Amino acid sequence: MTQGRKAHDIVKAASVRGKGQIEIEELPVPEPPAGMVLLKVLYCSICGSDVERLYSPVWDLATEEQLKGLRGAILGHEHVARVQKLGEGVTGLSVGDRVVDMHIPCGTCYYCIRGMGDLCMGGRVRGHPYDGTPPPVPGPSRWGAMAEYTVRPARRLLKVPDSISDEEAAMTEPLATGVTALHAAGTRIGDSAVIIGVGHIGLCVLAAARAAGAAPLIAIDKNRARLRVAADMGANIVLNPDDTDVIQAVVDATRAGPDFAFTCVSSQAAGVLEQAFEMVRFEGTVIIVGAPAPAALPTGKWLTKRVTVRGVVHMGEKMFPSLRLMEHRRVDVRPMITEVVPLEDTQRGFESLRDGQNIAVLLKP
Repeated sequence: MTQGRKAHDIVKAASVRGKGQIEIEELPVPEPPAGMVLLKVLYCSICGSDVERLYSPVWDLATEEQLKGLRGAILGHEHVARVQKLGEGVTGLSVGDRVVDMHIPCGTCYYCIRGMGDLCMGGRVRGHPYDGTPPPVPGPSRWGAMAEYTVRPARRLLKVPDSISDEEAAMTEPLATGVTALHAAGTRIGDSAVIIGVGHIGLCVLAAARAAGAAPLIAIDKNRARLRVAADMGANIVLNPDDTDVIQAVVDATRAGPDFAFTCVSSQAAGVLEQAFEMVRFEGTVIIVGAPAPAALPTGKWLTKRVTVRGVVHMGEKMFPSLRLMEHRRVDVRPMITEVVPLEDTQRGFESLRDGQNIAVLLKP
């Protein structure tokens, strides 16, 4: 334990020490600056982007100076927490409130002043300093929620309804990614949709599509455990590329190709975007939710098929409707939570996701 400090003055946090390396360290409990709130983290889900960052090839290519911005980072942005202490000037929140938080747009850039805060050029995502305020604990990106306590700006915290469990609330952010994808696509009742890659983000897209009335819902993945969960969560058809020609199977099931294809893979998976483009119907839409490998799409076929390709990045604006979906039981995210591990086992949680052993892992500080 840090010398000269009492146990209640210390916060444990899972910090990045190198490629694939997580270390539990002890830090002073931060004091919330004015306008901010000290939060006791209840659960934090490990996002696919966290896994990618920990095992990224950047570790092998970056200079020593660049690595300073990676080592010591405290990751984590998919979480639920309880208000522990209010900074000066905070109103509308009370100690004990359960909350989730969102993206912080700057409010002044080209996009913000045009009402498009989700495209903010100067805002910060969770896990990074906000609005130029120095972090209470020095170091790179020390604001993540893979810790016992963290600090957040009060103005973008949402209270969690009592009927939503802590575990469900921790999945609000990934569910909001699914809701964002459905809004971006403009999916209507009865539209067909295929989800390529049903990790926890793909399953959230599936859940949102089901709530929106899309049918049939087709899930594609090479991981059989994920496909079983997808079926439990409402997929009408599940397909494994190792077992079948998925393009032909999707076209047959939808008669012409799906109205919408959502690519929800990560780790630069090759051929995914081309596959989605090939299977979607004429004038269909491909929504890129994950980060597949760069693609070479046939421009001649694009011209005649008239497919729309659009990228989606969730930055917090759909957190409220996601909470509402869970509150009124239109979406159940619990089947995708395959393990809860203590903060001390964060390393194992990351490894289980990297190796495909789990779908969604919750860390419990």
